[in-house]
Amino acid sequence: MAAVTTVSPVLCKGIMRSTSSSSRPGRRTVRALLAAVLAVAAVGTGLVGTGLVGTAEPAAAATAVWKGTVPAGTTLRPGDSVTSPNGQFRLVMQGDGNLVEYGIANAVIWASGTDAPGAVAVIGKNRAVDLVRGSTRIARWAQGGTGQSTSFEVRGDGTMALLVGTTAIVNWNGYQDRVPAGSTILPGTTLRSGPTNANTLTMMANGVFVQRNAGKNVWLTNTVKQYGATAAVQQDGNLVVYSKEGKALWASNTSRKGGGALLVQVDGNVVLYGKDDSRSWSTRRVTGLAWPVVGTTITGRFGDDRGAGHNPRYHQGADAPVRVGTPVYGSGTGTVTTVVKGHAAYGNYVVVTYGMTSVLSAHLSTIAVKKGQVVQMGTRIAASGNTGQSTGPHLHVEVRQGNTLVDPLKVLKFR
Repeated sequence: MAAVTTVSPVLCKGIMRSTSSSSRPGRRTVRALLAAVLAVAAVGTGLVGTGLVGTAEPAAAATAVWKGTVPAGTTLRPGDSVTSPNGQFRLVMQGDGNLVEYGIANAVIWASGTDAPGAVAVIGKNRAVDLVRGSTRIARWAQGGTGQSTSFEVRGDGTMALLVGTTAIVNWNGYQDRVPAGSTILPGTTLRSGPTNANTLTMMANGVFVQRNAGKNVWLTNTVKQYGATAAVQQDGNLVVYSKEGKALWASNTSRKGGGALLVQVDGNVVLYGKDDSRSWSTRRVTGLAWPVVGTTITGRFGDDRGAGHNPRYHQGADAPVRVGTPVYGSGTGTVTTVVKGHAAYGNYVVVTYGMTSVLSAHLSTIAVKKGQVVQMGTRIAASGNTGQSTGPHLHVEVRQGNTLVDPLKVLKFR
C-alpha cells in the first residue's frame, strides 16, 4: 500500500491552510442553525498558527452533525459538522467556504484556507476529500492506492483521518496545547504539546487525568473508576477534576493566582498559569533555565519558514510579542559574554552564557548589563524593543548549545 499522507497546516490569509492533499458511523440531525463563528487561532501553542477565521454563513435549513465518523459518500454542506466522539473537537463546513476544525474554547486547530462561499466538502469513496463549489474543485486531500475509502474520522486528540476500513490513509495532525480559564476538558479528550505524542494530557473515560511523555505515565490523579469525570480550568485559578455528579475529586488549590490557562509544554511539563501569566502549578518541578520574559505567548517559532527574501529564511529562534520596555531577565546564573548595540539585523542584543548553553536576546530598546557581568535568574539584563530588522515590538530569543542552534522552547521554561 502507498505511504500514508499527512496534512500539515500552514498560515495563509489569516487561517491555516493545508499544503497537501472507529466507531460505527452515526448520524443525527439537529433542528438548529450553527451560530456565525469568529475564532482566534491559538498561538505558540501550538496550536499551529495564528489569525482570524471568517464569519460562517450556515445553511438555511436543518444542519447535520456526525459524531466520531462520517461515511464516505457524504457531502458536508454549509453548517454541517463532524465531531470527536465526545463533541470536544468539531470540523465545520462553513458558509464562507472554509472547512475549519475547532477545539476547546473555539480555538482553531486546522483550517482549509479556502474562501469560497457556498462550497461543500465531499468525503469521497475515491480515497480523497474534496472541497467543491459547483463544478469546480477548490481543494483536494488524497492518497493513491487500492481499496475504496470508507469513512472520515475526528478523534479525541484533535487529529482527523480518511479511512479505508480501520486504516488511515490521509491524516490531519491538528492538536491543542493550551486551554484558557473557563474551559472544561471532557472524558476522552487529549491535549498535546505538538504534532507528535511526546507530551500529552488526557482526561480518561475512567476519571483519571493523566500526563504521558513518549507514551509513559509521568503524572496522574488518584481518581480511578470515576467514570464520566471532567477536568475544569476555572476562572478562579483552580484546576479541578469533578465527578459526573459535580463533586470535586482533585484540585490544584491555586485560586490565589487567578484564572489564566493550562499549557501542555514542549519541555515535557504541564503548567497551570495564573491571570498574570505566572506559573501557579505544574506536574513537574521546574528546574533549569527560564524564558527571558514573563509570558507564554509565542508568535514565531524555531524553524518557521519565513519565505523567500528572508535571511536567514528559516527562523533561528522564538519570538515573544511583548511591548517596548518589557523587562528582560537572566535565565539563570550565568555570565554576559556579548553586548552589541545597533546591529543591522538584531538591533541591540545581549548574549548570556550558562555553562554550555548561551541565550541571545535581540531587538532590545535598552541594555542594563556589561560584558563579563554575572547575572542571576531575577537579574534585569535589558528591556525589550523594536530595534534592528524588526517588523514590530517583540523579543527574539536564540539558544545555542555547543555552538549549535536549538529550539529555545525545548531548553527554556516559562517563568
